[in-house]
Amino acid sequence: MADSTDHKKPTFFRDLLDRHFPQIILIYLGVCWTTLEFVSWIVEHYMISPHLTDFSFITLISMVPTVGMLAYFHGRPGRDEWTRTEKIGIPINVIFTGILIFTIFGGKELGSATTEVSLKNEAGQTIQREIPKTDFQKRLAVFFFDNETGNKELEWLQYAFMAGCNLDLNQDPFFSVYSAYDNMIYQKILQAGFNESVRMPMSLEKKIAKDILREYFLGGSFTVQKDTFIVSTYLYETKRGRLLSEHTIRNVNIFSIIDQICIDLKKDLGLPGWHIESVEDLPISEILTSSAEAFREYIAGANLIYLRNDFGNATPHFLKAVQTDPGFAIAHWALYKSYINENKPELARKELQTTMQYLYKLPENLQFGVKEEYYLISEDPDKLFAILNMWVQLYPRDIRGHFRLAHELLKKNLPDKAIREYKTILEIDPQRKYYLRYIGNIYLTKGNFKEALKYLKLHKKEYPKKSGSYFSLGELFFIKGDYEQAKKYYTDAQIIDPSDINVLVQFGFIEAILGNYDKALEQFDLALASSKTPQEKYYVYDALQYFYYERGQIERAFDNRNKKFTELAKYLNPVDLMINKVSDMSFNMYVAGNNSSEGFKQLADFRKNLSQPWAKYLAFGYLDMCLEMKDVEQTEKYIEAVLGVIRIFSDENKMNIVCHAQGKISELREDYINAVMKYRQQLQYEPVNVTILTDIARCYRLLGESSKSRKFLETTLKIFPNCAPAHCEMARVYIDTGENDKALEHLEVARKVWEKADANYQPAKEIRELLRIIKKDIS
Repeated sequence: MADSTDHKKPTFFRDLLDRHFPQIILIYLGVCWTTLEFVSWIVEHYMISPHLTDFSFITLISMVPTVGMLAYFHGRPGRDEWTRTEKIGIPINVIFTGILIFTIFGGKELGSATTEVSLKNEAGQTIQREIPKTDFQKRLAVFFFDNETGNKELEWLQYAFMAGCNLDLNQDPFFSVYSAYDNMIYQKILQAGFNESVRMPMSLEKKIAKDILREYFLGGSFTVQKDTFIVSTYLYETKRGRLLSEHTIRNVNIFSIIDQICIDLKKDLGLPGWHIESVEDLPISEILTSSAEAFREYIAGANLIYLRNDFGNATPHFLKAVQTDPGFAIAHWALYKSYINENKPELARKELQTTMQYLYKLPENLQFGVKEEYYLISEDPDKLFAILNMWVQLYPRDIRGHFRLAHELLKKNLPDKAIREYKTILEIDPQRKYYLRYIGNIYLTKGNFKEALKYLKLHKKEYPKKSGSYFSLGELFFIKGDYEQAKKYYTDAQIIDPSDINVLVQFGFIEAILGNYDKALEQFDLALASSKTPQEKYYVYDALQYFYYERGQIERAFDNRNKKFTELAKYLNPVDLMINKVSDMSFNMYVAGNNSSEGFKQLADFRKNLSQPWAKYLAFGYLDMCLEMKDVEQTEKYIEAVLGVIRIFSDENKMNIVCHAQGKISELREDYINAVMKYRQQLQYEPVNVTILTDIARCYRLLGESSKSRKFLETTLKIFPNCAPAHCEMARVYIDTGENDKALEHLEVARKVWEKADANYQPAKEIRELLRIIKKDIS
């Protein structure tokens, strides 16, 4: 038995050797290695997709079974027949390889890593750029660096290293970078109980990076030995929290340190050598300044603006920065914004011109922001829009550019184009599934509930653990008037994120709509007590303003209006704050509260503090007050002024305000047919605002068409069963048709809504008088 076994083993191996099997396999593996080396060299030196290396490796390795079968059955000299094993095994291997490659590389770019874009700039000149394709761009968040020196004089470097890396990487079209200066990140830092004192736990950085869909996040710390700075950095992959790299850099020059951090990061993220060698990558001292003192002053001002919203105290720092280095372009840009917010238009224009003079020092995507402002100041909306189009074409993955363009399209009341823009982003970068929510919400504002539901459900499928997925679906059913279904989705959102203030506010709105006012206030009070950030408090006070206004409690509504703007002032710059106040369309409360003089005084104060063209926005405040005062001549004057604002700022989306005002004027002139037309135009801009139907119903009633009026009011009351103005109108319709008992029912509902209204609230006074007359007639 032993002799037989020993005889068989060498026979098998000798058979393999006779067939040259080992030699063929080794040759094939050698060919694989050579091929991969060649492909890697090609990828490293030419603009070829890095995926090609992995594609080649997997293809070659997965075909080893086929090579093995060919070697075994055909390796021996002489003629061989195809065996059953080969006829079955080789096709299976080929099919398996194809499925494997499709599964791994389906949808991935395997050709050129860049694409050439040819487009016209705002001056009509044709320019060409090589931009990276989507697969190869990196989404990064950069956080504050920790000061380990114990020297408070060096605390500014905590922010300087972060800001410098952010700006340096912005030169590279392969990167989409956010820093902790960005409000979306800093608000999350505040919400977590931290502030600019930094020293955040890495787990929070990971959470924030994940929330804002950054693939990687960068942070670090620094100390000093004598005159040498020692900076330690870390780079993490967000999804798995995996440390990708750590580096320690020693240098006496902070600008050289920033340059080295960015070079290391590019290599750590596997950017191909051809890109690193060919992309414009100026030293940060050329983009910013070579003066550490000027940079320090700039950072001091940036901290005051981005972290404390304090433009007034930031200005001296920016001024000192540009005095120290007159060619410090970004400091001139920051000084411009400070002067604008301090209402120093001449100084602001001078700084904007200086920024344009040094525009070449800024990364191209930042140049767009400067040009956009320049054309806004110049009141040239066409060139402003051309800049935005060029921005997103040159930097198709720059979220800020796409946000600005989509925002402008929505302002122009072009929701379908905005949707196409978001859909294009999804095609370019399928990982950005959160844009499904944006698309769904736009369909919702259009009143296309079917498409809205489709996209919001797709969003929920992609993000089943995100509270926003359920909140958006709750909004859809809320707008449709299906409050039970809305509450179910809001409850799901609350289970996922119990700290979400928005959910508590929506619960409050539902209770108010259903007439449960005490319960509504309980929800609003709970939301306010749970609010941690100014943004959250702003949202709650805004809800309370609306709640009290609808109940005719103008004084309380006005008090909450003031509180919400106090919170808004904590994180919004002064110019945007004033624009927000006048475009909020709440100046009518000054008239309703018998305090018109104070309203006009505040508008006059705003005029003193707003530069052109932003001062033109005051027309909205004047229009709101004059319309409430029923001053037809002044209202028409300010309608024309508002139309001018809409033209300059390309804000056609505000035409609903104009249509509403024109409808009211037509009513005052008793031209009810034209009023109906204007309100219908308003409805085109606000398809889901059913309260407009009450205005249309009132006009039909005054035209003697009671049946039409009743149908419109029934639609309003189906969505808002306790809408006092709609009940008042329905009551008047029934009075006109002699159905006083039904009129009484509607008047009682309106009376309950306004039972705590201010003593001088005119609609409530009219209802009480009408009730007295109806009850007398019935009795």
